[in-house]
Amino acid sequence: MRKFGCVFLLTTISLLVMEGCATTPGAGTAPATTASTAPDPNAAADGNLAPVSAPQDQGQPAAANDSGAAYQNVGDDTGPAIYAQQAPPPLPEYSQPPCPGDNYLWTPGYWNYADAGYYWVPGVWVMAPYVDALWTPPYWDFYQGRYRWHGGYWGDHIGFYGGVNYGFGYTGRGYYGGYWNGGNFAYNRSVTNVNVTVVHNVYQRSVPNAIAGNRASYNGGPGGISVRPVPAELAALRGRRTAPVAAQVEQSRAAASNRAQFASENRGRPSVIAQAQPLATPYRAPVSRPAPAEQLRPVARAEAPPRQPEEPVARQAAPVRPEAGPARPAPQGRPEPTPAARPVAAARPEPTARPEPAPRPAPAARPEPAARPAPAPRPAPAARPEPAARPAPAARPAPAARHEPAARPAPAARPAPAAPKPAPEDKEKR
Repeated sequence: MRKFGCVFLLTTISLLVMEGCATTPGAGTAPATTASTAPDPNAAADGNLAPVSAPQDQGQPAAANDSGAAYQNVGDDTGPAIYAQQAPPPLPEYSQPPCPGDNYLWTPGYWNYADAGYYWVPGVWVMAPYVDALWTPPYWDFYQGRYRWHGGYWGDHIGFYGGVNYGFGYTGRGYYGGYWNGGNFAYNRSVTNVNVTVVHNVYQRSVPNAIAGNRASYNGGPGGISVRPVPAELAALRGRRTAPVAAQVEQSRAAASNRAQFASENRGRPSVIAQAQPLATPYRAPVSRPAPAEQLRPVARAEAPPRQPEEPVARQAAPVRPEAGPARPAPQGRPEPTPAARPVAAARPEPTARPEPAPRPAPAARPEPAARPAPAPRPAPAARPEPAARPAPAARPAPAARHEPAARPAPAARPAPAAPKPAPEDKEKR
């Protein structure tokens, strides 16, 4: 018995030692790692294109004059059709602002169109609307002698965007700037401007050469890019697609209202080519992945509110008529009515007349508003007393007759001069 107990004890100790060796790091077995969340340098080698069973080709060259005839529905065509007679200008060259944080995706700038001509919508970082969302840029193609607009959209895979080389991972087919990994977006530093002190989920991998076409911004037509979509790009149209977020729509409207963004004003060099600040969105992180049934919805059209289901209206049960055959079994849960005796050769009783609904009492007549007393007549204004007649001014007394100045008395006659005194000589003579 003791021998059996010792053997059992030794066996147990051996198993515990073996288990500890298997779970101890460095003992020959690697510990559990987060390899599923670490960026893989070889990931997104397919450019985030949709997987297809058939082998993909590189696309057939498009017809020189009408590249859109073979794929009229490639892109977002749910909104109103937009056409232009002239080709859009070449793409301007610019530098990409640094990524502002995790799960922001770069949406390259593009030429849009208004009544005044082409205007440039700046490239900008946008927070992904949901996990696994990828942005397929808009593009122009040459169709039936005119240039036709195809809007961009969000989806699980990158679709066809005309072969336009937008740069920064958009080489003209697919997107090599990063990929979704475990609910977070990993950035390829070889084509994306990432500050590693801000964003740590990065890797580095070279990308294939861009599709030839220099800076052309449209597909087909004279001077355009001559490529057609491959099956993987067409498969993205059958998957889930969602429209641009509201912040992207507002950014396009703001560019259309800025004359400095029009090609006719700046000769193909807009005042703002890339926006340094990311778009302000009401959400701060991607939401969970939406249901697969959700498809692209046009932004410009206003959607009607969902219709509420109508509640069933209770109906009054009709009176039971006696049947000629055996009584039908009543549904389970309801008391079975007692069948009435079958009258012999009696006419079927008329169905009981539904009681007439009691007439609704007539609404009480509103009392007539009491007649307002007639306003008392205003007393006639007292007649103003006639101003007293001013007394006639007293007659001025006639001016007193001037007294004639008294006649001056005639000057008294001067006395005759006295006879001259006799000279002394005369006195002596006398």
